[in-house]
Amino acid sequence: YTPMKSSIPFLPALLALALAAPLTAQTTSAAVVKTVEPVRLAYVNSSAFLDEQAGIKQLVKVAQGLELEFSGTQSELSLLNEKLRTIVGELTKLNADPVANAKAMAEQQAAGQKLQQELQGKQQAAQEAYNKRVQELQAPIAAEIGKEIGAFSKERNIDLLLDLAKLGEAVLNAKPELDLTTDFVKFYNTRHP
Repeated sequence: YTPMKSSIPFLPALLALALAAPLTAQTTSAAVVKTVEPVRLAYVNSSAFLDEQAGIKQLVKVAQGLELEFSGTQSELSLLNEKLRTIVGELTKLNADPVANAKAMAEQQAAGQKLQQELQGKQQAAQEAYNKRVQELQAPIAAEIGKEIGAFSKERNIDLLLDLAKLGEAVLNAKPELDLTTDFVKFYNTRHP
């Protein structure tokens, strides 16, 4: 009598069939291929927006105002830098005879370190003040430029407008006909005299 032995060889086959059944019951769908319509593409170079002759007049005016506003600070920093160079030159001369000039060298080094710390502090404060003013003055113009880029693109039926200045070396080759920088600057300056 061997009824148990005969059913055991069928158990793995039955198990495999039970596990494979859900896999074959799933329907396979065909791959969906999305068609892409042709795109009208162009670019501008925003680094040209600050060009004094051919740039966006509002940005150029702000840049010139900032230069004038911070000219006193720039002069002060230049003067401190020149004083520091003078101290370095004096230290170089004193270094010719370090034993005889030890006291003078120590005084000059202390003065140089103090001046360097003062210069660094003033440079940092000036940079922070400048960045704050740039943000205050240019942010509204930048927002307006963003809006006008949209209007310009829409008016010219451009699907994708890139900024070459932000892409940098990512653009390997582009037809000059795709450069609408001059056209956009004229468009913007006409709307925002």
